[in-house]
Amino acid sequence: SSRTSLYSMCLSLAVLSHIATSFSFVPRSFDRSQRAFVESPPRRSSVMMAAENDPKRVVVIGNGMVGQRFMENLLKHDADKSKCIISTFCEEPRAAYNRVKLTSYFETLDPSSLSMTSEFDEEGRTPWYEENNVELLLNDKAVAMDTEAKTVTGASGKTIPYDVAVFATGSFPFVPPS
Repeated sequence: SSRTSLYSMCLSLAVLSHIATSFSFVPRSFDRSQRAFVESPPRRSSVMMAAENDPKRVVVIGNGMVGQRFMENLLKHDADKSKCIISTFCEEPRAAYNRVKLTSYFETLDPSSLSMTSEFDEEGRTPWYEENNVELLLNDKAVAMDTEAKTVTGASGKTIPYDVAVFATGSFPFVPPS
């Protein structure tokens, strides 16, 4: 529904603003009483975290419209590509495409007309990911997340470490009972 989509978009924008305004990645949590993000006490992790000046690993779970726009906006704040390393899990065989235009696909039968970046190659990728040093994991649904070790594992078995994980998995339409 549009309400769920709006909620997902607002949540993604909140995460984006949190990341983009603070590349130091100070741990924060949402305090409902203050209706704001507040600094959280540091957590001890069994995994060695990246040094403060090292690029931060950002894992985006979901490579749909919101996930793609999130990465584009994050990269605007990292023009020299030195502050973050991005990986994105995409359970579909093609990189991000505009689902709103799906019905117009039948006018051209060209999947690239739906692409959010540029034309798809034979593997379902577009040059945008390589040009922006984004690791695109096609046909690889994120199936496990270890918050203690700070890793996300795909159905392929590939495990990616993260400093920040972003959920951009979309939503399912709600159909009221009859």
